[in-house]
Amino acid sequence: MDSKLLKKLGNIDQIAGIRNAKIIGGRGEDIRIAEFYNAAGLRFTVVPDLGMDLFELSYKGINFSFQSKNGMTSPQAFNAMNGEFAEQWPGGMMVTCGLDNVGGHTSEGGIFPTHGRIGYVPAKHFGTVTYWEGDQYFLKAVGEIHQTKMYSRHLEIQRTITTELNSKKIRIHDTVTNYEAEDEPYMLLYHINFGYPLLDEEAVVHVSEGAETQPMNDLSTDPVHMMEPVDGRTEELYFHTNFGKTGEGRIWNEKLGLGAYVKFSTENLPNMLEWKNMKSHDYVLALEPCNTFGIDRAEALKQGKIAVIPSYSSIENEIEIGILEA
Repeated sequence: MDSKLLKKLGNIDQIAGIRNAKIIGGRGEDIRIAEFYNAAGLRFTVVPDLGMDLFELSYKGINFSFQSKNGMTSPQAFNAMNGEFAEQWPGGMMVTCGLDNVGGHTSEGGIFPTHGRIGYVPAKHFGTVTYWEGDQYFLKAVGEIHQTKMYSRHLEIQRTITTELNSKKIRIHDTVTNYEAEDEPYMLLYHINFGYPLLDEEAVVHVSEGAETQPMNDLSTDPVHMMEPVDGRTEELYFHTNFGKTGEGRIWNEKLGLGAYVKFSTENLPNMLEWKNMKSHDYVLALEPCNTFGIDRAEALKQGKIAVIPSYSSIENEIEIGILEA
């Protein structure tokens, strides 16, 4: 451990730590949260009751994340009916989507809500820990999230979220396991959402050199340059693919001299969607590593564009969200 540093402190919580708490009041009543902070100025919130997703993220007091007007919403309010997604989606820094569906709502072969169910499942065996390993001080959360159905699937995400004392990045390691006797089709997307003031008219977006970009609707003509919010504007969608072993997307705000990156292993996440929504009050830029193609489960099965986890086996994903600074 760093004894020279420790001699300057009464308690290391002065500069880095994790606070476990509960929300009081509002739509997030009684939700458990774990608030991480460190000496670099990084602060973020892990929400075990919402699939161990990330809600707030700030750096040196500047907000990086998008929160929907719904705000943090209890998983008890989850409703799989068609049209209910926009009534309850909280947004936040990272929302895990899947494992049954990632695209729009479909009722072919069952009820598969928009972006799936996993992000509303509370984690089991959630815990946080801080510890020294050599001269490095680690802050970590662990837990497991199960998506199950009688006579059908049993998939688990075992998640570890880590940062360090002076780090400007968050590492998410997921092990996804199929506990059933049958192979299981699955869809997985990490919906990573940036908001004001990092997102503003000066901001630009870039992806890994060599990656291919495909617009997904008529309005999608410029994946790079952001703009001021526009009343009533509809969303733009872009599909990025053909990365190397590692994919990356970046947002940079020259006026702030700040940016962020999303880096991911492409072994099981070969693609990244970009959601550019410049609509007033729903002003968000999302970079979304995924194993999907911007279609719903029913369409993915028809086209043979769906990943499968063999019975009693696992796959692993590595995601890194980091701060860029001039």
